[in-house]
Amino acid sequence: MNYRVMPFGSIWNNGIFNVPNDLTDKYLKMASEYQLKALLFILRNGGRADTPSIAKALGQTASDIDALLEFWVEEGVICTDTQTQPLTISYEAKEILQKKAEPVKETLSAPRLTPKDIVAFSRENESIAFLLSDAQRVLGRTISHAEQEMLVNMVNYYGLKAEVVLMILEFYRSEKERGKSIGISYVNAMAKNWSEEGINSIADAEAKLQDIARSDRLWNEIVAITGIRHRRPTAKQREMIDGWFKDYDIAMVTMASDIMKENTAEPSLAYINKILKQWKKKDITSPAQVQAEQAAFAKSKENKKSDKLKSRPSYDLEKVMAQAMDNTDIV
Repeated sequence: MNYRVMPFGSIWNNGIFNVPNDLTDKYLKMASEYQLKALLFILRNGGRADTPSIAKALGQTASDIDALLEFWVEEGVICTDTQTQPLTISYEAKEILQKKAEPVKETLSAPRLTPKDIVAFSRENESIAFLLSDAQRVLGRTISHAEQEMLVNMVNYYGLKAEVVLMILEFYRSEKERGKSIGISYVNAMAKNWSEEGINSIADAEAKLQDIARSDRLWNEIVAITGIRHRRPTAKQREMIDGWFKDYDIAMVTMASDIMKENTAEPSLAYINKILKQWKKKDITSPAQVQAEQAAFAKSKENKKSDKLKSRPSYDLEKVMAQAMDNTDIV
């Protein structure tokens, strides 16, 4: 579909102002929504505007405005009253730029990045510029400085590819849309885990997401058959349940759940886990074997009860003692 501006529409009534071609040719992908809005506001006001007026127009805080406008300062598009030279990149950012991203180290924390650093990374690495731009499309909103910092570190520090990070963001958005109560920190934790597992290609990421989806389906089935309160599984529970279905199908897990219900007041995944471990140890792999084992157990229990009855005296000891007490012949 093609679009065109109406030449005599009401939008022209209040005049026009100049906008550089590079704003669309160069910066549409690189700059964020609010960075573009802020620059348009400055251009609309004759090329000058203060922080309070920009913040009021955009509905942002003054500190946020100063942070996002550092992008244009760094690009040499605007300057402040006290600073006309490009801002320098922090020493920490230079260190990251000079070396190739390595797998995350447990003993180190991801570096703190200033807005100037993020601008520098966007200039040096087209994939980061693409990531920061497309992240806003995926999330459907402007991303904050903290979120930009997090995304840049996923590439530079965790060593993930930009397209893999976007897949994590897509997954996060879908989870939110499904009503999951998760914060943006979930994205960072997921990126860290993927880095540690060596997941850094689209194929690996797709396989991992399929594993997560399968695990979620299994969890929903467990919730349905056990009656436990519906909530997100912990990492330990997810690992435990994945282990169940490596050895058994849903029919066997359901039988273990039924046994659990007969013997516990409250649903217990640990109880089911114990049953399944016992079955695996005894090489029980089918419902028929479970039924045979239960029948054998019931028969053994009945035999023990019968043997106990047979071993009891044929007389009533309590009755004999009572009679002895009433016997007046005994002095």
